[in-house]
Amino acid sequence: MNVLGDNIKKHRLRLNYSQEFVAEELGISQNAYSKIEANQTKSFTIERLEQLAELFETTVTDLLGVEKQINFNTTNTNDHCNSNTGYTNGDVHYHAASEVIELLKAELAEMRKERAELMAIIREISSKMKG
Repeated sequence: MNVLGDNIKKHRLRLNYSQEFVAEELGISQNAYSKIEANQTKSFTIERLEQLAELFETTVTDLLGVEKQINFNTTNTNDHCNSNTGYTNGDVHYHAASEVIELLKAELAEMRKERAELMAIIREISSKMKG
């Protein structure tokens, strides 16, 4: 299930936007944008998600398919619970939340890398100033 990509495509089509138009608005190629809809990009950021939400006149949570509250069933009965996963309310919410977590993890990793690079530059400048 590709909740994020499907929702992005749904909103693009709702506004009768072409992939080319959206890509141009985002400053990326049409091919890069098509990978967003297909959930095949590794460089998707929260900022990009915010850009899309603004362009599509919606919210980030709407694009993600996440409601304000995710309700998990604790009764574990066949009538109310998916026996394979242990949660209800549809796996849409669960997978959308998982996509958000993965986006945030990737963004955090990138920020840590940038911080380390900046710290190395600061140490280098500091040592030149002392020496």
